[in-house]
Amino acid sequence: MKIGQIVKERYEILEILGEGGMAFVYKARDTQLERLVAIKTLKPNYVNQETFVERFKREATTAANLNHPNIVQIFDWGIEDEPYFVMEYIEGNTLTSIIAKNRTISLSDILFIGAQVANGLHAAHQKGLVHRDIKPGNIMITPDGKVKVTDFGIVSLQNEESDITKTGSILGTASYISPEQAQGKAVSIESDLYSLGTVLYELITGKAPFTGDTPISTATKHLTEKPEKPSNYRRDLPKGVESAIMKLLEKATYDRFKSAEDLRATLLQQRKTLQSEETRENLVDLTNPKIKLRFTLPALLLSIGIVFGTIWTLTQVFDGLPVDGGAPSLIEIPDLTGSMQAQALEDLQALGFKVGIENSADASVPAGSVIRTQPSSNTIINPDSLVTIIVSVGPEAFPIPYVLDIETERALYVVEESGFSIGQLLEVNDDIIPRGFVISQNPVAGTKMSPGSNIDLVISKGPSLIEISDLSRKSPEDAIQILETLGFEYELIEEYSEDIEIGLVSGTLPGAGEIVTPEQLIQVVVSLGIRIEVPEVDGMSYEEALSVLEELNLVVTVSGDTSKTVRKQIPRKGEFIEPGEVVELTFGD
Repeated sequence: MKIGQIVKERYEILEILGEGGMAFVYKARDTQLERLVAIKTLKPNYVNQETFVERFKREATTAANLNHPNIVQIFDWGIEDEPYFVMEYIEGNTLTSIIAKNRTISLSDILFIGAQVANGLHAAHQKGLVHRDIKPGNIMITPDGKVKVTDFGIVSLQNEESDITKTGSILGTASYISPEQAQGKAVSIESDLYSLGTVLYELITGKAPFTGDTPISTATKHLTEKPEKPSNYRRDLPKGVESAIMKLLEKATYDRFKSAEDLRATLLQQRKTLQSEETRENLVDLTNPKIKLRFTLPALLLSIGIVFGTIWTLTQVFDGLPVDGGAPSLIEIPDLTGSMQAQALEDLQALGFKVGIENSADASVPAGSVIRTQPSSNTIINPDSLVTIIVSVGPEAFPIPYVLDIETERALYVVEESGFSIGQLLEVNDDIIPRGFVISQNPVAGTKMSPGSNIDLVISKGPSLIEISDLSRKSPEDAIQILETLGFEYELIEEYSEDIEIGLVSGTLPGAGEIVTPEQLIQVVVSLGIRIEVPEVDGMSYEEALSVLEELNLVVTVSGDTSKTVRKQIPRKGEFIEPGEVVELTFGD
């Protein structure tokens, strides 16, 4: 879509608001209802891929059926050059931008935000939908204090087994995904509650519960580590609030809240308790004579700020008007068809226009010459408006697709489906980009090339060095899942253990905390059972010693006079041996 384009003979594209991995979001004007809307459109390189189109369409239909004050509303859906849907335009900021500005949010407001998000999630969960990507960037705060959940792009139906949501596909954002998502397992409503718990934890403490050098290391920590208590960062945090946050961040789904409604009720109850305590403290403060100064000085500063702010605003308004009070002059866009790009650029800038340049294939216009302008020639507009020059690149040239930060298999599919060929594939270590994902491409995305041109890709082999996690006391299945996520090859070996139950992992070789390369083979040691500590039987009779040792499943050999007592044993007391091993006893005086 282009700035100024009219979609469906109704929606006028005004400006681009943002860009995600799959889509662009534009600000637009609904010319029929005279209101602002937002239009989300699939990126061109995904338009011909059925999986992505279906996911995009599902986001529209899913969110359109969720008519709730805490969920961004969908108004319309359609397909022109690419699929799009029209949604509620939200004036305000995401929690991500609020956090980035180091804005302090009161604990009462944090609990209110959490309760409103939970309210929206409850509405989705009631329809069997799981959001799967609750994070600060998908929570909007409007100027009048409303909380909106947005971006249902990877929403899943409970018990669904599509290509997008089946077990084994890890979707979501590493800092906020649930342990089950990190393992590629099926999601549930508890998965959304865990993600909301990570958001509330970050709002309270100023940091996410888990961070790592790479998305994979961050995701692994959701599986293997417990978060620090929020009260370590915020001493005034009520116990009830901390308990709620820690309950949300439990590893097992059955240990979390059972529903978003339960969570909402808990957060509102904690907020009410907090406000009651603040009211009590304020009433106590009113008995303090110094309170007058506390009221007067802020009020004075606020009044001064309002006066200066009003003066500044009026100055900005009047500075933008003509001196004689008349209307600003308008300029007609000249017809530049056939002009060379440099000359067209110079002509438009001389008239005061801001100029953008786009390339397009056109068999009838020589490469480097202007095909048309947007807005079109002879249009009369303000002199500081943006005018885009559409420049010919000659016949049969198409833009290279953007394939960075996606899995290699998917990148190859996108390149070939776009009509290009795969050139060289180079693998290099990268401490940021996960193993198997594309680091860079040549030519860069957007470059116009003829069909069949080669595109070279650089693929991440993962970090050059990785710290081995402590996998002890985990099931072999969980340990293997973690190692596979990190890209390690592994093998299972069995040994007896001094303290690990049979069937659980007793350790790894190399051990936990050691730094290794991704090519290192990791041996996972599975316990055959706990090794036996040899008891002391010195001084016992033959019958007593035999009874003690055989009860521990040890084999006894004897020498000497068994009518006497034990005077020597091998192995000695305190040594560890495996079940069925021999203990030699020597009897005598």
